[in-house]
Amino acid sequence: MQRLLSMTYKPLLVENGQNNIKKINTTDCNALLLFIVPLPNKVSRIYLFFYFLFCSHGLVDFLFYPSLYGQVTENSTGTSAPEIVFEESLPRLDPSSPPQFIPGKGLFLGEITEKEMGIQIEAAVEKEIAPLYFGESQVYRASWEKTSEQSGQKEGFAYSTSFIDAKDSEKLNVGQRVLVKSKQGNSEATYEGKIFFIDKELIPVIGKAELILQIADPKQSLQAGDWINFETSLGLVATWVTVPESAVLYTASGCFSYLFLGHGRYLRKPVEVAFVSQGIAAIKKGIEKGQKVVTHGAKQLWLLELSLSQSGGPSTY
Repeated sequence: MQRLLSMTYKPLLVENGQNNIKKINTTDCNALLLFIVPLPNKVSRIYLFFYFLFCSHGLVDFLFYPSLYGQVTENSTGTSAPEIVFEESLPRLDPSSPPQFIPGKGLFLGEITEKEMGIQIEAAVEKEIAPLYFGESQVYRASWEKTSEQSGQKEGFAYSTSFIDAKDSEKLNVGQRVLVKSKQGNSEATYEGKIFFIDKELIPVIGKAELILQIADPKQSLQAGDWINFETSLGLVATWVTVPESAVLYTASGCFSYLFLGHGRYLRKPVEVAFVSQGIAAIKKGIEKGQKVVTHGAKQLWLLELSLSQSGGPSTY
């Protein structure tokens, strides 16, 4: 009998409210059953039957240690034991489930709704990019015109001028590559160029600097007075977490993106965009590398969320 009782040793580990562990043994309860030893074998078996029944269903733990079941009790230090809080379960979706919105949890869509809305998803990736500067400049010297050696300008190149913000002029460098585009009739011609000179003498007067571009024009298609568009990198190339620009929502409340969390769940999250370059948004804060974002259908999700949050219940898209 003693050997059988010793086999029922079952240690329990519970928190005592002080971030440490207190061990509770059901052998404390065995002491209450030692009196069964001198009893007849039949009675002993009955007691043992109910004892193992209680232990197997946790009734002993419930009677002697109610704090394990979410009830607040006081320990030896006089502080209350933590209360168990059960988190609200997420809705289970089938393909035909109507859209649902739970504040703090996000939108929940069935597969049919996802297909009807045309949701497309991409993972955020790291890229080495720099912001682009777009400007407009006017040609003041054609490539066929003769130039003096003192000016440093060369034949075969057209030269244009424009005024740019003083802060932008600090991020540009002489010799930096520039892509130039010019409309010629119904077509658009592309030229290679570079920054020839940055004159900052007028910054104290007008707050702007003059930007001179040198444009390769061997066909002599650019004439003095023509307006051209140009683009160049603004600042140094750096590594950023990037998403397609279509993944960013610009609203009166700020910038947001929808994260795809799997199983039809979409969570709107505030993001901070550093800059946008050629359709790619560099994310300063809010999205981590590898997180999946909605690249097509983000606006529809935003409108659906507004509708469901105002109605206070499920809706059919």
